[in-house]
Amino acid sequence: MNKKDVYDQGYNTGYDIANENILTDLNPENFSEENSDKFISDCAEYESDGYRQCSPFEFFAHDINECFNSEGLWESYDQGVYKGICKRVKEFKKDNKSGYRG
Repeated sequence: MNKKDVYDQGYNTGYDIANENILTDLNPENFSEENSDKFISDCAEYESDGYRQCSPFEFFAHDINECFNSEGLWESYDQGVYKGICKRVKEFKKDNKSGYRG
């Protein structure tokens, strides 16, 4: 397991979590930087408090923890999650420019 693989897994996880929730949590007609920031925070919190409790993640976590450089791998994973969430929010902003109040 290397940092790029772990980052990519985190990125995909973060993106998927944001994608699943973006239309219910952000209003395309009227949203702001504050709403976006809260959404990013909520998704990151869900990933750490909810998603990590599921069995598939537990196997992934075990594999990371067995590695010599587990701390660095966890940092890469967390960074990937954050970047994946932010990417989906950026796409949402681009697709809904008329409703965004920056």
